Amino acid sequence: MSKYCSYLLLSSLFAIFSFQANTQSKLEATLLQFDQDPDLKYATFGFCAIDISKNTIVAQRKPNSALAPASSLKVVTTGTALATLGADYKFETYLEYDGTISGGVLNGNLYIKGTGDPCLGSPFMEGVPTVDELMASFVAAIKKKGITKINGAVIGDASFFEPQSIIPTWQWGDIGNAYGAGVYGLNIHDNIYYIVFQRNTKFGATPKIREFRPAVLGLEMQNYVTNAGRRTGDNAYVYVAPYTTNAYVEGTIPLGTGDFEVKGAMPDPPLVAADWLTKSLKAQGIAVSKPASTQRILKSTAPRTTFHTHYSPTLLEIAKHTNEDSRNMYCEAMIKTIGLKQLQKATRVDGLAAVTDFWRARGVDTRGFFIKDGSGLSARNGVTAKTMAQIMRKMYIDKKSFHDFYNQLAIVGETGTLKRLCLGTSAAGNIHAKSGSMNRIRSYTGYVTTKKGTLLSFSMIVNNYSCSGYMMRKKFERLMIALAELNE
Repeated sequence: MSKYCSYLLLSSLFAIFSFQANTQSKLEATLLQFDQDPDLKYATFGFCAIDISKNTIVAQRKPNSALAPASSLKVVTTGTALATLGADYKFETYLEYDGTISGGVLNGNLYIKGTGDPCLGSPFMEGVPTVDELMASFVAAIKKKGITKINGAVIGDASFFEPQSIIPTWQWGDIGNAYGAGVYGLNIHDNIYYIVFQRNTKFGATPKIREFRPAVLGLEMQNYVTNAGRRTGDNAYVYVAPYTTNAYVEGTIPLGTGDFEVKGAMPDPPLVAADWLTKSLKAQGIAVSKPASTQRILKSTAPRTTFHTHYSPTLLEIAKHTNEDSRNMYCEAMIKTIGLKQLQKATRVDGLAAVTDFWRARGVDTRGFFIKDGSGLSARNGVTAKTMAQIMRKMYIDKKSFHDFYNQLAIVGETGTLKRLCLGTSAAGNIHAKSGSMNRIRSYTGYVTTKKGTLLSFSMIVNNYSCSGYMMRKKFERLMIALAELNE
């Protein structure tokens, strides 16, 4: 070989090695910026990226620190649900009656019995019948059964799940609001209602509550909301305990004219469902002699007859909506259903134990994996970036469920809660992940396809940063871009 050829070969190899070193150093340089960032001086930052095919760690920072992940915990819940229940799993809701039917008269009670369907009558999930459409189908089924009058009550039966509907470690300031809605054996309308305020233009004045939509039976709301500036948004918070009717709302809404809606969490969704069906029946000329109730209030051991079954969309569809739109209540329904499937108990405690056992049995290091809910709303959750990245890798190598799981995650720069991230960069379209954010908490967990085509699982979590949430997001965007531009 001539000296000239040797020179060209060495020059080419040097260029290749230099390029690879530069791309690797960009990731390390970005991580070094995190190490030295004054906004993170009092924070804890955990990061881990794993080469899925090699099962080797590409980069990490405090990978074993247990941190609150916020909503990125949803990937664990939805992934476990898909793996244990199956992508085609459907929740069922039944119409039942006790007593006898004679001459069109039901001498007994009519029941709506749920099995935890979180999207029953959802106002947000596409392809799901609205509550009015759902009730119309229920009324049609009741008419088909020949019932023209009910000498009894419509009862919402939520006994499929435990009566504890919320998470004990959720904050009082969360549980009365839409994102803090509890989960019941019978859910309806995402367990939320709208408080419709009639706005006025006087700064500091209290706007009147015009209506609740849908109606929440017996709810008494004390109104301490005041008007703030025109572009201040919704800063109103609802406080109410489950199964109670005394509530209050405080905070601010923008001054102005017309209606302004604030979403609250229903304190008793099974009762709302029963009341909704009662009103729908009466509107169609079917008399109901007693007011709506629930199995919790009117306990009956009389034998029942099931005559109609409503099926939810598939779990795959529900999981996709859960991750893309970050639905807390949907995850809690999955947790209790996992508990029933794995440990024969539809409780939060058993569901969480089943999730931990499931991943431990698959070789995931669950030390530092302390979960209190399935949605990530509890600030008492603690998970490590390494464990989260390991679970993502295990999901990938489970060929039975990975394709379904990967394709229902939000895509950076394209869909869901990640739609506006890393626009016009190499990360856009190449990262499938779930985001998480709460006060001083920010996280992302999922997969990145690097410039070379290598698939990595990753998790990045930070607690107690000093900057704004927006600035923390921008820092994580730089880290995502550095991951996507890896070329080795």
